[in-house]
Amino acid sequence: MRLPLRYLLAATVVLGGCRTTPEAPTTPEAPATSEAPTTKPRVDCGPTIPGMEAVLKPSAFVVLGEIHGTQEAPAFATRLACHAAATGQPVRLALELPVEEQPRLDAWLAKQDGDARELTDSAFWRREVQDGRSSEAMKQLLVRVRDLRHAGLPLQVLAFDPGGKERDTTMADQLRAARSEARADTFIVLVGNLHARRDVGAPWNPSLEFMTHRLLQAEPGLVALDIAPEGGSAWICRGMTADTCGQQSLRSRGTAQPPGISLQKSADAPDRYDGSYSVGALSASPPALDASTATPAPR
Repeated sequence: MRLPLRYLLAATVVLGGCRTTPEAPTTPEAPATSEAPTTKPRVDCGPTIPGMEAVLKPSAFVVLGEIHGTQEAPAFATRLACHAAATGQPVRLALELPVEEQPRLDAWLAKQDGDARELTDSAFWRREVQDGRSSEAMKQLLVRVRDLRHAGLPLQVLAFDPGGKERDTTMADQLRAARSEARADTFIVLVGNLHARRDVGAPWNPSLEFMTHRLLQAEPGLVALDIAPEGGSAWICRGMTADTCGQQSLRSRGTAQPPGISLQKSADAPDRYDGSYSVGALSASPPALDASTATPAPR
């Protein structure tokens, strides 16, 4: 049966009202990739440190006790910080430097290049009594960190020593404050190995609470490591005048350890540290501003 023309026109209007707007021609989608584009910078941090995976957890807090005035301890701290930051984890490398140095450090580290004399142009680096915290190796640490930062690593330097008589208290306060502002960052702290102790008491003060001990309540997951001295030398001050400072021989204690990090506690003093880090025999690093005969710090 043929329908009248008016019915055909009505049906056309109804059907037309049900149609959606014509879609634009589709183009084939790019094939999905199984990996997101990587943004991690490619940086040579040096060989992997044996045992580092045990301490470089996300948001880790690692305290490295050192003997001031060696080439190896600052180089080890830099290498550990580099490996941590190379994963994309923000890292704060905290150094036993005066807090007054922080603006100078920030300005110098932000520069693409520049003479290291700008870094060391302060009273701290020019002190008459150089105790190893202003050594050539410490200067080289900062030069290396600046290179790593400009290569793209999320790495910052924190000066945390306010000075004064109660340095264990004030240094702990500085680190707690910095940690409260960056709970997700990894902290790697390089400090004299007495300050790195977890226990309480020293021969001259049985109730002394060291810096690291004061941090434990706020940072229960903290890992404290002592340097494993295997002989060699260090630039040490045995008094408060310049003539008491110089290269001193170090005696080896115990059997030599393989290079790297060990979380085995000492049988003699299990409460002092969580373990140790070994860098082999140590070698003295003289002051940065009198380092004409110094050899480059190892990486």
